[in-house]
Amino acid sequence: MNCLIFGYGYMGKIRYQVLRRHPEVQSITVVDPAMDPSTAGLDGVLLPPTEKIPWERFDAAFVCTPNNVTAELCVEGLRHCGHVFCEKPPGRNWQDFCRISEAATALPRHTLVFGFNHRLHPCVQAARALIGKGGLGDVLYIKGTYGKSGGARYRDGWRNKREISGGGILLDQGVHMLDIFQFFVGQLTVVDAVLTDSFWDCGVEDNAFVLLRTRDGVPVFLHSSATLWKHTFRIEIGCVDGYLIASGFLSQTGSYGREQLVVGRREFEDEALALGNPREEIIHFDRDDSWDKEVSDFIAAIKDGRPANHGTLDEARSVMEIIRDVYALAERRDIKGKS
Repeated sequence: MNCLIFGYGYMGKIRYQVLRRHPEVQSITVVDPAMDPSTAGLDGVLLPPTEKIPWERFDAAFVCTPNNVTAELCVEGLRHCGHVFCEKPPGRNWQDFCRISEAATALPRHTLVFGFNHRLHPCVQAARALIGKGGLGDVLYIKGTYGKSGGARYRDGWRNKREISGGGILLDQGVHMLDIFQFFVGQLTVVDAVLTDSFWDCGVEDNAFVLLRTRDGVPVFLHSSATLWKHTFRIEIGCVDGYLIASGFLSQTGSYGREQLVVGRREFEDEALALGNPREEIIHFDRDDSWDKEVSDFIAAIKDGRPANHGTLDEARSVMEIIRDVYALAERRDIKGKS
């Protein structure tokens, strides 16, 4: 396969390295107007941004750009080569997502995958396997916290410019947790939400507190934050027969701590040696192959002519519906508060 990558920033570099390792990939070409081809050291050919892209040469396109051009490049990629891998989020807003969705559904045969790799992290996969029959039983509630500290140049980044990003920390990082929630318990609807821009003052939310529920009424709560001075990834899942706590994350920087899953099994007073402190099993994970897994599935789906197993259009739609509804709720409250 001959692959085209749009954007050679943080995610573009990751995708490039993953594609280089894949045995089915013959060539990789990068398009990035900010990159110097003389110092890039890439295997592929850098196309100047003004040059007409020879789409006929490519079997798949990877969109790793800022959000404001995501929809346009996805639509063009689908139209010309039919196979697109797009980083999250799938556009700046619901309208962008609908443009992508319409382009995809108009094609009888296509492959469209969105980069929600967090659901493929080992702690998340292990937790999912312990939910339900044969594990810890049905879910009673879920609480998730995902956040970072921003940084000295946080205000200057494109992710905090609404015209480019479309939103703040909820759209940038919280989307991953929303996707994981729905991986665990299915489709969610918004009950309530509070968004604040209390520290960074960028005009987009730096904290999002979102209450959701499943079709069966199971409550799910998300705190997505850019003011967690200690980088945090933590999911607590209460089940009928015990609980799961997934925390830490195998990231590029390692700042979220060692990835692990705590498994606790319910004990009542007549069973426990320590009241309210049941025995726990702690499982550690030191290898993250989520990037390779999702790209391998994307390429296999193209080769086999089958739907992708994860990061699908329907899964992305469910997440973007939540984002749409949260922002609409916050906007209504803001208008009401000013009236």
